[in-house]
Amino acid sequence: MLVLAVVVSASCKPQREAPPAELAPATVPAAQTPTAQVAPPVRATSCQPGARTCVRDDVVQCRADGSLGDKLESCRGACRDGACADTCALQDVELIYVIDRNGVLFSFDPKKLPEDPFRRVATLECDTSSTVNSMAVDRVGIAWLGYHNGKIHRASIIDGHCSASIGAPRGAPKTFGMGFVTDGPKTNTERLFLAGGPDDMHPRSLAKLDLLSPPPTWSPVAPITIEGDHPELTGTGDGRVYAYFPSPGRGFVQELDRRTAKPVGTRWNLEGDAGHVSAYAFAQWGGVFYVFTTADGKSSVRAIHMKSGKQEVVRDGLPNVIVGAGVSTCAPLLERAP
Repeated sequence: MLVLAVVVSASCKPQREAPPAELAPATVPAAQTPTAQVAPPVRATSCQPGARTCVRDDVVQCRADGSLGDKLESCRGACRDGACADTCALQDVELIYVIDRNGVLFSFDPKKLPEDPFRRVATLECDTSSTVNSMAVDRVGIAWLGYHNGKIHRASIIDGHCSASIGAPRGAPKTFGMGFVTDGPKTNTERLFLAGGPDDMHPRSLAKLDLLSPPPTWSPVAPITIEGDHPELTGTGDGRVYAYFPSPGRGFVQELDRRTAKPVGTRWNLEGDAGHVSAYAFAQWGGVFYVFTTADGKSSVRAIHMKSGKQEVVRDGLPNVIVGAGVSTCAPLLERAP
């Protein structure tokens, strides 16, 4: 069993979180016009004379003496072997990623089950004045992290380094679930769907994050009429939106119509009793829903097979409280043969 720090993808109840001491968030400058050189000159052991190398998200030319020279290109978080990786070509971008309430990011590889599927990536310090409430992962390997203070930060799934914050979406509730969804079965463009509320100012609703004009805006799609706490979301490469609702009992999984937020098709109720689900996260991979919950003080991972409806506990007694989970739309859609 991997000893995890603490993870949460979907939602951890904000009143149960004690925020750590305030610390300025780490940022990475936005893409800039290439400069003459990276100053002061730095010698890189992996910089072969005349070759190209990666410096975080930038492609950099190596000088004849092996030091870093001109920045040639800025990538969207996916620089590999001296070039920007195309969407879904980034190694391990198709895995599930989870974060615990201590800000520790892990990958979760379903292919490794029944062995330990967790691998520690890094401890994130994007916003230490608050704690993570939800997470989504895009197609180029960037984790989008929703915090209890309402802000969204981004971090690399490769090494955990934080990009510039996009702040709190205008018109959004403080806490919400998130999931990237493609625009259709044969497209590789995607949108970030959110689900949040209710509170005094916001009814419970499905929304999209509008990034076309700053600041980012909460763009409502439709009210969510299903009873219960706000759900966590996961999207698929064929344009579907699924939600995990943490009550009643251990909760249930339901597809939502992306235009009306109405329930579609099968409702999968999680088996077993639970007095209170205090933290939850959710992701689809290979035709299986993986639901990360802390219920009655015990943390586990449950799998629901979409086609057969079979349910199983794949990890139990986790030392972490998982508060966020995300999977890119690069993840496989069909369950693989055993």
